[in-house]
Amino acid sequence: MKLLKTLLATAVAVSAVPAMAYEAGDIMVKVGAVQVTPKDGNADTSPVTTIKVGAPDKSELDIDSDTQLGLTLTYMVTPKIGVEVLAATPFEHTAEIDGGGADGAEILTTKHLPPTVSAQYYFMDSASPIQPYVGLGVNHTFFFDEDDTGVINSKGLKPSWGLAYSLGVNYDINEDWLINAAVWKMDIDTEVKGGDADGLEVEIDPTVLFVGVGYKFGL
Repeated sequence: MKLLKTLLATAVAVSAVPAMAYEAGDIMVKVGAVQVTPKDGNADTSPVTTIKVGAPDKSELDIDSDTQLGLTLTYMVTPKIGVEVLAATPFEHTAEIDGGGADGAEILTTKHLPPTVSAQYYFMDSASPIQPYVGLGVNHTFFFDEDDTGVINSKGLKPSWGLAYSLGVNYDINEDWLINAAVWKMDIDTEVKGGDADGLEVEIDPTVLFVGVGYKFGL
């Protein structure tokens, strides 16, 4: 009887201890939709359009948004600190003139990849099913498959390095599966290469949104 009571007490004690949701060595793989939305007014194109029309011509550059398949990989260094890599299929954007005599003219289409590495801090106890976090990292963006329409006769855009700030939340469905939503604010500044706009500074500085599902496993 005494042995039975001891076993029952041990079982109750073990069941009262919550399973660790996040442990050092855990890896989370998340897949979902990721949208890149550049800020408005990415460059002042007035000097270029003024030359084109032969008179003062106020205009700026606008870059459209795009949505692709996103992937994040997170390695938990401790139950509260993780290192994340953000990747995606190539984004494609069109840049056009906003305002002035060339309003609406498409000047360039380009594809880009913005791989980002971030350190993350998780606020909640590791056993909580809701895990909000903040992150700070570095973004490297490179452009390719650029197609100039002939308006500025450029040779594309230079690659960019910048900081990335992120905020996200995981909801753990169970020990293995989770739902994730995250947002990044990225510092992406580039320059036009060659042509009439050679050296033109372009501030893309997008907001990046991600919604997806994830799978967590330990090493």
